[in-house]
Amino acid sequence: MDEPHEVTEAECVIAGGGPAGVVLAYLLARAGLRVVLLEAQKDFNRRFRGDTLAPSVLDYLDQLGLADEILDTIPHARAEAFQWHTPKKTYTIARYDKTSAKYPYYALIPQALFLPHVVKLAEAHPGFEVRMRAKVNELLRDGTGRVCGVRHTGENGHREVRARLVIAADGRNSKVRVLAGAQPTQLGASLDLLWREFPRHDGDPALSGLQLFGHRLGTIAVLNQVDHWQIGFTIEAGSFPRIRSGGPGPVVAALRESLPWLGDRVDAVADPGEFTLLPVRITEVDRWYRPGVLLIGDAAHVISPVGGNGINFAICDAAETANQIAHLLLEGRPDAELDAACAEVETRRRPPVQAEQERQVRIERGSAARVRRGLASPAPVLRFVAAVKPLATFFGSLNAKGVMAPAAPSDVILRGETQVPGNRLADGGSIVD
Repeated sequence: MDEPHEVTEAECVIAGGGPAGVVLAYLLARAGLRVVLLEAQKDFNRRFRGDTLAPSVLDYLDQLGLADEILDTIPHARAEAFQWHTPKKTYTIARYDKTSAKYPYYALIPQALFLPHVVKLAEAHPGFEVRMRAKVNELLRDGTGRVCGVRHTGENGHREVRARLVIAADGRNSKVRVLAGAQPTQLGASLDLLWREFPRHDGDPALSGLQLFGHRLGTIAVLNQVDHWQIGFTIEAGSFPRIRSGGPGPVVAALRESLPWLGDRVDAVADPGEFTLLPVRITEVDRWYRPGVLLIGDAAHVISPVGGNGINFAICDAAETANQIAHLLLEGRPDAELDAACAEVETRRRPPVQAEQERQVRIERGSAARVRRGLASPAPVLRFVAAVKPLATFFGSLNAKGVMAPAAPSDVILRGETQVPGNRLADGGSIVD
């Protein structure tokens, strides 16, 4: 391999510009550390990402002094309840009015806007650098075999970042996870998702995104992305070839029946193959860390997109990681202490992740069975919850508390925020406000 054109020294290098990587980079930069964020793509605009920030995560962002500014700046929708619609009835299954004193709702903020906004906040700190189109292709190791950085390629050729710690936040298909030798295991594959965008028109209903529309073909989710809708069909895993062979008729009919306000926009569906197939996978990893490497977010555990909590677990991972490692990196503590801190991240984060994954496996199996039977309404237990308002409130509080972020330590993370400067992206990328 060619010699790198440039070698950069940092305390931490983070691979992956999703919620886990971006929020962690911001927290470490805010603490005063030198941190390099590597994003393989040219921007942060990914299709069909979850956008639902839970009340507890909004409380965490408020502790950092960010929540109100983000909500005031970025267009978003708010969901005070989770509802399931059928042609005959609407079921309110979860209410969020008791989840937070200040933010008793889920905020649906498009990641294409949220992520560059947080990067912009990180750029207010001199120790932060982001490199776009930067693809990690090698882990650097010292004489003992400990990982001590990464080599990546980009528009400027081969470059190296040498760091005390490498964070793998590069998603469900993590390259760093492969390079580190971590072993993923699939826990469930009962459902698949079909996604397609439709233009958003004036006069469309003010849907928040936490509504499901039950249909005998599968449930339909509708996400508001400011200028367009993301429409998602939840179908039984492996059934897409059969659905596609049936042509556009059944899919178009389901959209017309469940979302009549789309009108002639559904006429654009000429083939179910125009939908993007996203296999729903729930994945765990044998161990989240190796000497010098820590996996977080989808690199460590894939949360099903059903329910939209992946972004919340990613942010909670970032918060816990910052709490455990920031002070050690600032003080230049020994590698053994850093490794112990990484182990502590896994110890604290794995139980709530596993609890959520086990819940999702159960939900997906039940949902797949209902799809096979062509049932449009929710399960009987959910219909009972919807019929008793206090139960729906309790159910909403229980769901929201499953993604509690740890408090940020006042002596490290909670430092005064500085004025956000003009945008600066390495490797030719750009951020659009």
